[in-house]
Amino acid sequence: MKRLFLFGLTAALTACGGGGDDSASDAKMSLAFSDAPVDAAKRVCIAVSQVSIHPISGAETAWSSKSFLDASQDDGCTPPGESIPLNADGSPRFVYIDLLKYQGSASRNLLAGQTVSAGEYSQMRLTVLDGRAVTNQFDDGTPYSYVQQDDDTIKPLEVPSSQLKLDAFTITAGGTSSFTTEFDLRQALVLPGHEAYYKLKPRGVRLVNNTQVATLKGSVEGSLCAGALADQAAVYLYAPRSDDAYPDMADTDNGFYASAPVVNDGAGGYRYELGFVELGNYDVALVCNATEDDPAVSGDPLDLERTLKAQTVTAPTTTLNLE
Repeated sequence: MKRLFLFGLTAALTACGGGGDDSASDAKMSLAFSDAPVDAAKRVCIAVSQVSIHPISGAETAWSSKSFLDASQDDGCTPPGESIPLNADGSPRFVYIDLLKYQGSASRNLLAGQTVSAGEYSQMRLTVLDGRAVTNQFDDGTPYSYVQQDDDTIKPLEVPSSQLKLDAFTITAGGTSSFTTEFDLRQALVLPGHEAYYKLKPRGVRLVNNTQVATLKGSVEGSLCAGALADQAAVYLYAPRSDDAYPDMADTDNGFYASAPVVNDGAGGYRYELGFVELGNYDVALVCNATEDDPAVSGDPLDLERTLKAQTVTAPTTTLNLE
């Protein structure tokens, strides 16, 4: 199948307390979703019913859809003639987010101004209803969480235990703590051999501090990759290497960081963009056969056309052109 590239989840946690014991200090939390261009599907609809954060010590804090912003917005995911079921309190059972609607710097806010305690947190969990379960389907059989392919076929989206578990983070008292959880869907979204449903896996997920990230973007010379760029090529980001033995995206232990597709810029040229890249040094590589890079298999040979070594990414935006 064609691969999905990058999806980002942005979480901003703003501390409003000050001094003293951080664990007892109040802070404010906001949460939003963002995405990057993809070409494999018309929709990737996730049904989010709860967000919870888990401190190192103490009880979790959780929010249901009753607290979500724009809870009535469904991003066009609800099937015709159906409606999102309601909880006993009249709030929707879940909120729909079509990950393909929020690309680049665009985002959808989910939570804002929620009071939390400053301190160390071991995990953030998103409850995303598993589309395979009979209890998570509309009357017409459409799964709550699903992928709509280019040919309009709708397939359930499996989310194991209906939860996405995100990395540890810190909410700082007396300041602002903002985070982004990035999903490289080329790694996280998989269509197994049976092709009955998609799987959303935690692989390819990372949590970054928004005060220490930037957008990386640039143009790509149209003659590269023998002119076969859109729908085939991608820009890969790596930890700097002393050699040219760059691994495929399944081999994150050896420095693969993230990827972004090469797309038409609308003016006869080509471009790429990666949002929420942690500040630092990276090697940037143009991979001509990115669609052949299987996220589940290590050792796929990469056709590397251009490489920029030890490039510094600085905020707010760094431009690196591949020529």
